[in-house]
Amino acid sequence: SERRRNSLERVEFFICSAHYSSSGEKLKHQQQEELQQLRQNLLRLQNLCNSAEKELRYERGKNLDLKQHNSLLQEESIKIKIELKQAQQKLLDSAKMCSSLTAEWKHCQQKIKELELEVLKQAESIKSQNNLQEKLAQEKSKVADAEEKILELKQKLEHAQKVCLTDTCILGRKQLEEKIKEAIENEAKVKQQYQEEQQKRKLLDQNINELQRQLRILQDKGNRLEMTSSQQQFRIQQQETLLKQLENEKRKSDEHLRSNQELSEKLSGLQQEKEALREEYGQFLKQLDVHVRNYNEKHHHQKNKLRRVKDRLVHEVHLRDERIKQLENDFGALQQQMEKEKEFQDQITTQNDILLLEKRKLLEQLTEQEEVIHGNKWIISSVQSRVLFLDKENKQLQENSLRLTQQVGLLERIIRSIQIRRGEETTISEIPEFEVLNKIVPLPNSSFSATGLVESVGSLQEIEERKSQEAMAKPKSAESLSCSQSSEVGYINVASLK
Repeated sequence: SERRRNSLERVEFFICSAHYSSSGEKLKHQQQEELQQLRQNLLRLQNLCNSAEKELRYERGKNLDLKQHNSLLQEESIKIKIELKQAQQKLLDSAKMCSSLTAEWKHCQQKIKELELEVLKQAESIKSQNNLQEKLAQEKSKVADAEEKILELKQKLEHAQKVCLTDTCILGRKQLEEKIKEAIENEAKVKQQYQEEQQKRKLLDQNINELQRQLRILQDKGNRLEMTSSQQQFRIQQQETLLKQLENEKRKSDEHLRSNQELSEKLSGLQQEKEALREEYGQFLKQLDVHVRNYNEKHHHQKNKLRRVKDRLVHEVHLRDERIKQLENDFGALQQQMEKEKEFQDQITTQNDILLLEKRKLLEQLTEQEEVIHGNKWIISSVQSRVLFLDKENKQLQENSLRLTQQVGLLERIIRSIQIRRGEETTISEIPEFEVLNKIVPLPNSSFSATGLVESVGSLQEIEERKSQEAMAKPKSAESLSCSQSSEVGYINVASLK
């Protein structure tokens, strides 16, 4: 379209120049040159049309190839769909087979359970047969005992016949004969029961053998069913993989079909453009004929317009050159900016690498610091526990010191009361010692130990004895008494500390 516009503008320009050319040979020469240029332009347009026709032919060939490819792809897609349907049918058949095999397997398991129950019943019957055999053995032993008794009775009968043939002996003989008959009948019944039990046992053995054989057959069937089910599962997996492959091929074929449809749409658009170009080419030829006819008529009227057009063309050429220069300058500036941006990007990449290395180093330092902090925390926790322990010990020591100060105050009060009551020794001697102590020394706390009290009582007794002795002595002994009192107070303090 741009080429056509340019060619039309050139033709109009040359027509206008032909109209506004001067008269004479110069004008004819210019007109001939312009006609030659017009012919050249027409040849160029014809060449362009020929190239467009060639491109259209090439596009048509491509379109035919694409249609053939589309037909092949459609055939392949149909085949793939048929294969998909077949694979789906096979999957359904295999699923049905698996379901039937699982049902058979469950049925076989039920049969195996039933056979196991029958085997248990037969084992119980065998146990009952063994019990019956034991009973038969006991009956046989009883029969043997009965036969021995019968022989003894026969001997007794013979002996009785020999001894006497009385009525009582005859009756006893009849009774014995009846007993013998009953014993013989019982023996026959027991033998029949034994034979019946043996026959039953043989039948049970046969049934057990048949059941064991059926069990083996069912186990073989179960193993075969498991093998077939595993094979069917493997086949199902293979068919699923084939289905996935076929679905992928179907997607590819759908994509090819879409691309072919797009290409066919493009071809239709190109054909429409070709028809439009043909119409424009015919209109252009008609316009050329009209312009050539009106050329001589408008020749004189277009001189001034030709000059204006020339000036305008010169001005436009000048503007175009200036614009080209500006564009070249802009292009150079853009190239410089691109180079600067590349350098800036290189600098940024180098800085990023440096920052990454620094980040790694900082991370390593952080990990080391965290380890150090963890160790310091452990040390701090141990120190804190030690400090708490020491605080507890300090509290205990403070409590002990308070107790000691209280005890020292009490002892000082005791000493003062003793000094005040020196003159009242006669009255104190009449009162019992423990009452005096209870009055003088009230117990301060439950923490004051019993051993300390006993020692303090003993020391007080010694002090009172010394006082009674020194009351009769000189007043010089007062100083020695005060010294002894101070020593005794120290002794009491030591005892209370203990």
